[in-house]
Order: sequence, then C-alpha cells, then structure tokens
Amino acid sequence: MTVDYKIDAMFELRKFLWQELKNSKIFKASDYYSEGSDSEIIPIIPVQQSPEMDQFLNGKKHIVYDKIGISYEDIWLICCEKILFTIYSSDVTDIYEIRNLIIDLFRRMDDSAKDANLAKTTSKLIFHSINVVETSPIDPSMELQGYMSSDVILEVKYSRTTGPNGRFD
Repeated sequence: MTVDYKIDAMFELRKFLWQELKNSKIFKASDYYSEGSDSEIIPIIPVQQSPEMDQFLNGKKHIVYDKIGISYEDIWLICCEKILFTIYSSDVTDIYEIRNLIIDLFRRMDDSAKDANLAKTTSKLIFHSINVVETSPIDPSMELQGYMSSDVILEVKYSRTTGPNGRFD
C-alpha cells in the first residue's frame, strides 16, 4: 500500500479555518476568485508567496501560514506541531476580527479538536487538542508595505493512522 505523505494537519486546519471565515462573513469567497479559472483562491497561503499571488492579493486581507515546530513526546503516536498564522490587512479592524475568530475557534483545546475532526477531509488524521499559545501585537508589516500584521500561533496535537510497524498508513 502506498502512503500519502501529502496529508498534513496544517492543510486540514487551513480548510477548516477558511470555511469558518466564510461562514462568519469575515471573508467573502466572491472577493477571491481568479479571473478566467472560475475558481476561488483561498487567501490562506503558504509562507513562500509567489509574485503572482502577491499581485492577486494586492490590497486584500489575507493570511500566510507556516509550520514552526514539530515534536514528539513520550507517546510517539501523538504529533505535536506549532502552526503560525500571520494575518495581513491594511485595516486594523480586519486583523482584530480575524484574530478574534481564530482565538475563538482554537482556544478550547479538546473541543477545538472535535470541531476540526468533524470538518476534516481525511480519515487518516485524528486531532486530539488544539490551543492558542501566542498572539503578537498588531504592527506595520515588515514584508508588505502598506499592510499591518499580527501572528497567532497554535499548538496542535494529533495522530495519524499507522500500520502494524508503526509507520504512517
């Protein structure tokens, strides 16, 4: 059996967060459609932005994500990752609103994990706990002129299905 190493907790949380941002009407999917392709571009993008993406998001609020750490504790079946979401907007109230939603979604540890489990698109991952470990103040962005930014760091504990040898299924 071939293992799909593209499955990642960070990607599942990105999908979950995007749905919640749309449901709460903080983001409108119609503002993030690519011309000519008739598909939405999710404005929660990996840290290595391409110039084309920067041009598309010019002036629009968006979130950049990255994994900043992974560790295993005494029970090696439980993965522990830290995920960084950096929120960008030219409007400080957008950042407060997005940050408050992220905190509300992910501050509840086991209950946050239950919500993420209901929304995930793979049966290979099981979230156990998600909590907010840090937020940063809103500052002018060093990377993007004209934007402000704020970070939210999550700690995510999850497991992935494994085979008899303990390797990923």
